Amino acid sequence: MSGRVPEPTPEVARLKPYTVPAAGRRGLLRLDFNENCVGPSPRVLEALRRLTAEEIASYPDETAARAAVAQRFGLGPAIDLVLTSGVDEGIRLVCDCFVRAGERVVLLDPGYPMYRFYATLCGSELRAVEVGPDLAFPGPAVRAAVAEGSRLLILGDPHNPTGAPVPAGFIEAMAAAHPGTVILADEAYAEFAGPTSIGLLDRFPNLVVARTFSKAYGLAGLRAGVLIGRRETLSWIARMRSPYAVNSAALAALIAALEDELYVDRYVAEVRAARRRLADGLAGIGVPTYPSVANFVIARFGDRAPAVRAALRRRGVLVRDRSDHPILAGTLRIGVGTEAQADACLTAVALALAEVGGGGRA
Repeated sequence: MSGRVPEPTPEVARLKPYTVPAAGRRGLLRLDFNENCVGPSPRVLEALRRLTAEEIASYPDETAARAAVAQRFGLGPAIDLVLTSGVDEGIRLVCDCFVRAGERVVLLDPGYPMYRFYATLCGSELRAVEVGPDLAFPGPAVRAAVAEGSRLLILGDPHNPTGAPVPAGFIEAMAAAHPGTVILADEAYAEFAGPTSIGLLDRFPNLVVARTFSKAYGLAGLRAGVLIGRRETLSWIARMRSPYAVNSAALAALIAALEDELYVDRYVAEVRAARRRLADGLAGIGVPTYPSVANFVIARFGDRAPAVRAALRRRGVLVRDRSDHPILAGTLRIGVGTEAQADACLTAVALALAEVGGGGRA
């Protein structure tokens, strides 16, 4: 071999790769990635079967999907949207569009790794605000960090991996107090929580809301998300994004999913009931959890966490070990699906605890 291997940019060199164990998950109880555990509406599968050769051979047309999303969220004339290949692309677009090298990005730690990933790629200065030991939202610390000067504030509402919501009124107050700071409200789990910041967009051009159709709508494998904000704000993002970011199959599936809101409403209601069932059941066998309004809970197993995770996998139940952060040491993140799936998970956890020993309290 001759020549030199090209050197990456300094930003790429600083990145820690985000890898996920995606192989070998089919057919198991998938409670590790916060996915929809029953699949999308049957209308989605019907729409995919109806795709024609011409539709697949043609570049995607977003017209109908944009109209369906705008109707779903009740967007007024001053509000626009940008469809994205999952919410991850939306995060990157916001970072690349509005953050210059050396400008500060404020985010929570621990948090969704892609926030840090894309903020690093655009050359920003990261300001990570740690959640408290009780995993509650650190409002005063976030206010102080933004007041020091920041170009972008990224807030998961509710937050991943804790499941905690942003307190009512917090995003509105921050958008009003810091008009020079772009605020990205990532509402990937908003269907399970209830509140949304979309109603604030008319008043705050520095606020952008990201939504995904991977969770409640069950389209994770197709990658469909959206950024929503004031038209003049999103015009900059629309200028720089790929015109074919969302493929034709995803667009057809998205339209069909939005036509069956009753299906989504039923699934969300089931998840909320199962979330309480799972938390209560874990408490009953001595495993404490933290309050969550998302479709997952953080459960503390202590030193047994890795062994419990492995024992659960042997029983066909996948959960996520979140011990990579000191605050989350000894915890597993457990996704929530149906009540029957919560019961199956609880049975598997009880058996896993018996296998690894220790029983009782974490």
